[in-house]
Amino acid sequence: MPSTTNHGFLALEGVDGSGKTTTARLIAEHVRAQGRPLSRIGQHSWLDPQAARVIIDVREDRPHRHSHRRITEAYFRDKQLQAGAIGDLLRDRTVLSDRYIFSDAAYLEVLYGIPARETLDRHHAHGTLLPDLIVYLDVPVELAADRVVSRGKSMRHYENSYTLDKVSTVYRALLLDDPPPYLPPVHVFRNTTGAHEDGRMHALYRAADSVAAPERELLETS
Repeated sequence: MPSTTNHGFLALEGVDGSGKTTTARLIAEHVRAQGRPLSRIGQHSWLDPQAARVIIDVREDRPHRHSHRRITEAYFRDKQLQAGAIGDLLRDRTVLSDRYIFSDAAYLEVLYGIPARETLDRHHAHGTLLPDLIVYLDVPVELAADRVVSRGKSMRHYENSYTLDKVSTVYRALLLDDPPPYLPPVHVFRNTTGAHEDGRMHALYRAADSVAAPERELLETS
C-alpha cells in the first residue's frame, strides 16, 4: 500500500552506475531547501541479524550457502522491517530510499532465477509499504559500467556490462513495459552525461514535489 501521510516516500531505482547517489543528494538538497525534513535511507534495513547474514553472503557472491527459498525469505523479512521503519519516519518527514523492493526483484531474478514479479506480488499481498513515487534512472549500460569502473573501488560480482544489461531489461519490464497494476507513479530520469546541469533535474524536482498525485502516470524527461 502507498504511504498515507502528508510526507512523501520516494524510491530511486536503477542499475549500478546509474547515478543514484548523486541524484539522491540533489533531490534531498531540493526538498530540504523548501524547509521540509527528509531522511535518506539505503536498500536494506539490516534489522534482522539472520536475514542480514544471508544478504551479505549474496552481495559477496556466496549464495551457495543458502537455498533460493532462504534468500527469498531473507530479502522479504528485511524489507518488511524496513517498510515499518519508513512508516515511522513518514510521520514527520519525507523519506528518500536509494533502492527498494524493485531492486531486490530485478537483481534476484537475474542472479538467482527468482521471478521478479513473484517478489513484487508477495510484497503487495502482504501490504508492504509502497513509495509514492519511483524515480527510475535510465542510462545506457555501457555508461553505467564505465561509471562503476571509474569509482576505483573493488567491483562486486554483478557489476559488469553483461549482468547490468540483464538487470536493466528486468527493470524496464517491471516499471515501464509490463508493470503490475499496483505500481506507484514512475518518473524516468535520463541520467546521461550532463543531466544534472542541463535542466533535466527541474522536471525531476517537480515530480518529487507532486508525490501525492493520486493517478499513476509515466513522466519522462527528454
